[in-house]
Amino acid sequence: MEPGFVSSWAKFVCRAAGENITDIWELLPRYTSLLPPPQHTMQYLEYLVVTMQQLMGPLPVTDQSLEHQPESYLPWLHMVLSDFEEAQDTPDAPRLFSMLPQSSNHTQFITISSTSLHKLLKAAGIANVPSLSANKGAKEFIQHQESWWNQYTACINFSKRAQQSRRCFKFQVQTDGVSVSVLMFQPFAEASTQTNIAPPPPPPGRKRKRQQQGSRAAAGEWVQGLPDRHLVQHPRIVGLDPGRKALFTAVVHSQQAADSLHGGRLCQSKYESLSWSCSRWQEASGIKFRLQKAELWISRKADLNAALLATPTAKVASSAQFLHHIRHRMQHTAAAHTHFGDRRHRQLRWRSFIKRQQAYSAICKEISGGSKDTVVDYGDAKFSSSCCKGNPSTPTVSLRRKLGHCCQVYDTDEFRTSRLCCACKTAMDGMPLPLLGNTYLC
Repeated sequence: MEPGFVSSWAKFVCRAAGENITDIWELLPRYTSLLPPPQHTMQYLEYLVVTMQQLMGPLPVTDQSLEHQPESYLPWLHMVLSDFEEAQDTPDAPRLFSMLPQSSNHTQFITISSTSLHKLLKAAGIANVPSLSANKGAKEFIQHQESWWNQYTACINFSKRAQQSRRCFKFQVQTDGVSVSVLMFQPFAEASTQTNIAPPPPPPGRKRKRQQQGSRAAAGEWVQGLPDRHLVQHPRIVGLDPGRKALFTAVVHSQQAADSLHGGRLCQSKYESLSWSCSRWQEASGIKFRLQKAELWISRKADLNAALLATPTAKVASSAQFLHHIRHRMQHTAAAHTHFGDRRHRQLRWRSFIKRQQAYSAICKEISGGSKDTVVDYGDAKFSSSCCKGNPSTPTVSLRRKLGHCCQVYDTDEFRTSRLCCACKTAMDGMPLPLLGNTYLC
């Protein structure tokens, strides 16, 4: 039996059990690639689903149930992991997993806001802190949060520096126990009083008027061939497809190229394409530089490097083996934190953060063309590029979030897009003939 066929039926059974479905015949039409099995096979699958539902935790499995009662699913995960360990000698062995989250040796940053500070002071036994149980106490603490921060933290020093740069403390910090990142903001300029009213802006010149008229005329044109006409009344339209081997591949709309596709004739003007490869993203965001530096520094400490490489795996079902993993980690935790928490590593993380923000800015500017009126049709496959073995991780979800801040982004369904004609949106029969390079028509 083919592995893909077995995987499809395994997903079918797990989904039926997780969604607490009693009649699995109702779920079968959702899987169009699966043909209805014989009656005795379906009865066995129903028995398997019922058995899994009895062994699982609260059903149906939702984000709320996983958040409130995550420990109730550990017995079921332990049984699955035990079966996976026994099947490691088979040709198509399943991948092992860790039942508990595992943190890296790098120091973790935590966020401390006014609410967190209120809880910390109350847990420390400070007598005059308002009560946590009463809602009135939390509001009272927030009202006097500046005095509490000045009394129990050194934020008054940051406030003095902020006054010189015309910024204010946002009462929120991030720290890993060694370094601190302080959140600041710049307030809006106060409204001008009656005695000091700013003069009105000068009227636009002739050149500015012509530019405004041209942009309005371009924005009012209808673009043919697209299904949603209310989304295309903009001067720039970009179709973006996030990928595995590349961070994204985008195409800028061109009316002449669209007309040539509808007419089925060759055209000199083609769609403008944009693309960022994974290697280009890693170079621009500083990931490659950071990995090289971290590997160089850890190679100079042979004992620590050998200890980290010899760490036992945490993907085990036996409690004795998992305790062996914990003891090994705890034995070398102090040395790992000292190495990864030194000044050069903190500066390297800060440099990587700046480079990553600059790379995001460059990508958004290239896609939007510097205009907030740009419409981006973002492919909503929403898969992680690291889900396939051999592909480096790329920020597909965070890129969608960053683009939403600088232009208008609409999630576009990618279902059957590879089987439909790009001009008439009908299904292509047989082998399509290439036209205009990699463009295919029915």
